[in-house]
Parts: sequence; structure tokens; C-alpha cells
Amino acid sequence: MHLFFLLTLFFLLVVILLISRTLSYIATGLFCYAFTLCAIYAGRWICKKWLASNKWSHLIFAVVNALVGFTLVGTAGFVYLFNPGMPINHILESAINISVLSFFLLFSGFFITITRSALREKMNGLVLAEQKKESELNLLRSQVSPHFLFNTLHNMYSLSVNRPAQLPPLLLQLSELLRYSVYEADQPLVTLQEEMAYIRNYIALENIRLADRLKLTVNMDDNPDDIKIVPMLLIVFVENAFKHARNTSEQQIYINIHLKVRGNTIYFMAENSCSNHSNEDGAGKRNSGLGIANVIKRLELLYPDAYGLKQNRTNNLFKVELWLKEK
Repeated sequence: MHLFFLLTLFFLLVVILLISRTLSYIATGLFCYAFTLCAIYAGRWICKKWLASNKWSHLIFAVVNALVGFTLVGTAGFVYLFNPGMPINHILESAINISVLSFFLLFSGFFITITRSALREKMNGLVLAEQKKESELNLLRSQVSPHFLFNTLHNMYSLSVNRPAQLPPLLLQLSELLRYSVYEADQPLVTLQEEMAYIRNYIALENIRLADRLKLTVNMDDNPDDIKIVPMLLIVFVENAFKHARNTSEQQIYINIHLKVRGNTIYFMAENSCSNHSNEDGAGKRNSGLGIANVIKRLELLYPDAYGLKQNRTNNLFKVELWLKEK
């Protein structure tokens, strides 16, 4: 950037000399070139020192001294190159003009340094914000699989006690679920078809456990393979629906899950039975909100201004609706 600036200024000097069609101004042109560069870079140096110390007294002292020095040097050079016998009143007038020019050049260097410093701080801020966002996402991703594993192992324990004969095939299904949560969930995006297959496997596992009291409705449209989604987002709402429906005391529980794509928007809905009683023990309160809070944070980071989330509870039903703009 410095080289480009120097060459551009030198090019302007050459153009001016060529337009004048005389070699008598070469010395004057070189003097003006050197004077301009020195004044601008002096302004940059003063600004850097001021930014480092942040003392206005140092700034004023440096600017006044630089202004006086460049005015004297510029006036002397002007008189020597143009008219060595210039009257004193013309010399004073030239000194005033040169002092104004010197102030403008010093201010130009000052302005360039301030602007570059502001841009550099802004870029550093953007880099830090991106790094913070990435670290938050890594933390949230690291919480997804343990949360899922905790819920699934709890289900397996219940089956091993009540219906151990059904456990072997479910262990194979669990291995598929864990494979996806460990390997695929680490990817920034997966196809919507892969996420739907994962949800279907989880629903099948839960359906066997609750088959005697569950009325389940699943309606997920077949969608093109090129539709992408952030992995392990929707499963949190499905887990939540099964957990809260299972904890009710009703003989018949209801879970409705719908997923469809309209245009560039993914619509997901999960509706489940829930209890009217909100009194839970301390552990339940501590653990119940982890998944939902996690997914909301991920939505804010990965789908800023590109998602809508609505949660509604009426009587014995809890309903969550999610709209996502396609990635």
C-alpha cells in the first residue's frame, strides 16, 4: 500500500511535468514530491505516537513543532527555487500559504492513520466475534450427544427391566443412532433426508417402549436430497415431546410430528400430551431445559434472522412450531 501511494504520487508529478513541457520545473517538482511525502508521513508518525500515549498535550506539541518546521523548510525551498530575491511581504504571504498546506498534509497523514486503525480494530473485532461464535458452537455440539445418550440409555434401562426380550434389536437401532450423532452431527450441514432418517429411528425406538399407550402420528414428506439443514436440531424437539408425554399419568398419550418443505422454508411441528401439574423435582427442573436451551442458542448462531420458533401450551397439549430458511 505504501509503494502504491508513492508510485501514484510520483506518477502525478511526472504528468504535471510533461504537461508543462519544460525541464526547468524538475527540481521544483522533486522538492514538492519530497515535501508532500515527508509531511504526510510525519502526520502518520505523530498520530501513531498519540494513539499509543493518548496524551493530548503530546499531540499538540508535536503538531505545532511539525507545522513550524515544515513551514520554514517549505518557505525556504519555495523562495530558493522560484525567486531568490522575493520581497519580504511576499515571503510572509508564501509562508502563510505553505503553513496551511503543511497543516493539510499533516492532517491527511493523521486521517489515514486513524481510518486504518479503525478498520483494523473492526476487522479484529469481526475475527474475535467469529472465533467466539465457533467456540460457542463447538461447546453446544459437544452437549448434544451426551444429552441424547443420557435420554436413550434411560429408555434402554426401562426396557431391560420391563421387556428384556425387545432389547437386542433396539441395541442395533441405538448403534445407528449413535453413529449418526457421533459422526454426522460433527458436520456443519447434512441433508434433510439424513436428519429425517435419524428422527424416524428414534421414533421407532420410543414407539416400542410406549406402544401400549401411545397414539402416534408422523407425517414427514419425502424431500429432495439437496436440501441442507444443521444436524441434531429437530431431534431435540422430538425427544422433548416423548419425554413430557411419557411423564403424564394419562392412559392414552398423543404425539404428532410433521415436517414439510414449502419453497425455501422448512416447517417442523411437534405436538404432545403434557401434564397440567408443573411440580417437578429439582433434578427434573435442572435437566429438562438443557436440550431446548441448547437448540435455541444454536438457532440464534446458525440461523440469524432466518428462523421462527413458536411454543404454545393449551390444556393438556404442548405444541412447538419451527420455521427454517433453507441453507
